[in-house]
Amino acid sequence: MNTTPAWSLRAAEAADVDPVAELRAVVLRPDLERLGRYDEDRVRRRLRDSFSTRWTSIVLVDGAFAGSVTVRPAEQGGRLLEHFYLAPRHQGRGLGSAVLRRALAEADAAGDPVRLNVLRGSPARRLYERHGFVLETEDPVDVFLLRPPVTSPAAARLQDRALLWGTGELRAREVVEAACEALVAGLDTPALRILAACAYGEAEDCVADLLPPALAELGLVFHPLDSRCAEEAGLAALAGRLLTGELTPRELADAVHRRYGHESEAAEVLAQLDDDYGVLEYINRTEGEVDAEVWAEARRLTAYAGPPRWSFRRPDGWRPAGIQPMGGQPGRPGGRGARGPC
Repeated sequence: MNTTPAWSLRAAEAADVDPVAELRAVVLRPDLERLGRYDEDRVRRRLRDSFSTRWTSIVLVDGAFAGSVTVRPAEQGGRLLEHFYLAPRHQGRGLGSAVLRRALAEADAAGDPVRLNVLRGSPARRLYERHGFVLETEDPVDVFLLRPPVTSPAAARLQDRALLWGTGELRAREVVEAACEALVAGLDTPALRILAACAYGEAEDCVADLLPPALAELGLVFHPLDSRCAEEAGLAALAGRLLTGELTPRELADAVHRRYGHESEAAEVLAQLDDDYGVLEYINRTEGEVDAEVWAEARRLTAYAGPPRWSFRRPDGWRPAGIQPMGGQPGRPGGRGARGPC
């Protein structure tokens, strides 16, 4: 039975252009010869002319060169996947699907469609169609495929659990549980597997280190704790729990007040409303009136947050903009204090 080898990606370097050009010539030769278009010089020159270290990653198996993949912004919007080649000895073992799933997970997280083209009659087309690509157009030589973005509920839940853990509202083990759910849903990446394998008893000490790379591999966002971005995203995540029925208005106001107090300008409205709940008998207001204001503020916070702040990640380091190593005590959200930049 075929098993996917352990693999990793690294940013391409200028010295990689020749190995990738040679691999391209080997991989494309059968299809180009079948179409009567194989030319030893042109097949290599076209790779060298378009090779970009900025957008290309090198696939490694056991630390050795095994292939390449390029994902760059497409002229018509979204992303263009090209120069996806694997050495013949690594084909048919699930490696291509694993690398492709990571690239597509990142595109889905950003809401980006992905385009590519394959040669007519190429068996690679079946791989792409299994992962949701459909025919966009074709000509006598090339078939152009498009994959619309797919919103993954499992990825959204993991992002949400991470944000709520950062506010102190969830335990670290609940982040691990969300990582397990993401794995079951097919979002399989190396760092996600490590996070999902974390024992519940060790989660408080491990999640701080394991969560950022797991989110990064899925194209999700980790906000440095005690940053303005973390505060805004955490408030929106808490407000979303009211809209989904997980919290009552009074519970939301209490949670925000406990986490942020009156020091946070963004949380001040809910913190003040939590104070109002405590003195209803002394003020000329009903609980229903305060509830209505909490609902209005929750809707404002979730609308203000808008879509998650995704970023298109360059391969160098495979880390989205804004992702930094977590500071503070391992496994625990940092204490209240001066908030750093996003």
